Amino acid sequence: MMSAKKIVALMLMLSVCVPAMASDVEVWQNPGVNFSGLKKIFVMPPNFMLKAGSQLMPQKQLRADFFAWTLEGIKAAFGKRSALQVKYVDSVVDDMKFIHGDNVSPSGDEFFRWAGEIGYTAFITAEVTQEFVTEHVPETTRTYTVYRKIERKDSRGRVIETIEIPEEKTEVIPAHDVTYLRTVSRPRLYSTKDPDGDYIGAVDYSIYREYQGGPVMKVVENITIASMKALFSGKK
Repeated sequence: MMSAKKIVALMLMLSVCVPAMASDVEVWQNPGVNFSGLKKIFVMPPNFMLKAGSQLMPQKQLRADFFAWTLEGIKAAFGKRSALQVKYVDSVVDDMKFIHGDNVSPSGDEFFRWAGEIGYTAFITAEVTQEFVTEHVPETTRTYTVYRKIERKDSRGRVIETIEIPEEKTEVIPAHDVTYLRTVSRPRLYSTKDPDGDYIGAVDYSIYREYQGGPVMKVVENITIASMKALFSGKK
């Protein structure tokens, strides 16, 4: 959850595509940080909580795909010619081992201090959840108008006029449950100088889709790219 101070600065964008799909996007950037001036950042392992059958993909492949999607989103925010260098944390650990030996672990204050010493000023954490949500819709009524046509004929039976008489009808829509696929991406950008402190950029990106089958992992891909783009561009 974002702090009260950050909610004041929150930019909320709501986009409704079609009745079966909607997205909510919350984006926040620390106004004191020059996002365009970032030179080197790294990506921590994502936290996936996929409950819509998507978890069948091996974690190693899922993390590799996630990093590729992250890069695509960042390139969309900065452009392909951006000088920003982005690495997965495993590569950063390998680089550090040349300096600090084989006992480097991607955690603790020492690791982030070493990362800062070799030029990494920020890092990304991300949480992606995907689950089915069932919403109960109570009984409602719908009133609408239909038009009944009446023909007026002459003595020979020929139609000389057609009159439309409006009639109101009421339809009762019984209570029912609607199941949606909800996918949420929450990337956070932290400073390596304060890894345990507050984040310097954040996005909460949610997609709600009435579930009709299809490739649910494509939804994860799309929302990851879109949320990473929003994290650095400051907008959807």
